[in-house]
Amino acid sequence: MNERTGTGSFFAIVIAVLLPAWTSDVLAQEKTPAPVRKERIYVRDLEGIWVNNAYLTELASTKSPHAAARKAAPVVIAIKREGPSYPIVVTNFDKATLRVVLDLEPFGKPNAFRLVLGAENRPTSSTDATYLPFEGVKGPQGKFETLKFSEQGFMKGKPADYTRIAGEISPHVNRAVLAGKYADEKGRAWTFAESGEAVWPDQKMNYEISQNDPGASCEYFQYDDATSGEKKRFGFAWKAGKLQIFAARMAGKKVRCDAKPVAVLTQQ
Repeated sequence: MNERTGTGSFFAIVIAVLLPAWTSDVLAQEKTPAPVRKERIYVRDLEGIWVNNAYLTELASTKSPHAAARKAAPVVIAIKREGPSYPIVVTNFDKATLRVVLDLEPFGKPNAFRLVLGAENRPTSSTDATYLPFEGVKGPQGKFETLKFSEQGFMKGKPADYTRIAGEISPHVNRAVLAGKYADEKGRAWTFAESGEAVWPDQKMNYEISQNDPGASCEYFQYDDATSGEKKRFGFAWKAGKLQIFAARMAGKKVRCDAKPVAVLTQQ
């Protein structure tokens, strides 16, 4: 056997040994289906209240909604099913838009979509529809916890991260800003509940924190006075870890707070 014949025989042996295994692998790969997206996305997966992350961070840091709103847009996107439709409200706590979700479409790249919005829940032409693009990936529990919305109105289409909060927005703001038990300089108890109920030494009320009022001179909350039937207001400010409460009044159409606090509260 010459050298050339020996080489040919060697390759013949290698092919005879490896070809069956290689062929088996190829056939197995051909039988394996191509990867596909494991789950579809539905409008119901987005249901809830979504708040701009940057605003939530500022709110937690300052405990002052007006100050937080000046630093980061306080944009809230609320999607909630009503009968067969999904109305969507977008607000910055000063102005709001109301639309209805007509469809949800893939949008250009993996994990990117857009909501098709209309004025009413009926067939709408593309010229009358508006769009809300977003990106997101479901978490381990099969739910979206964060999304990146490109909101066209208040955010001018700038992408921003949003977090879905549990329940309504007011208790979340109350918890971040005022909720707690306090004592004043005389040792008397003051309470602000997350639900919006307040109990003071001399009165009770259901309070609502102002979240965005560019014309106000101070942070404030308001309540319906049962005696007069009018809205009344108190200002507040955090200073050196203590909560100051101020008398407040309307000056024209703007809220103004007194310079001297009526109470200085220490959280218990």
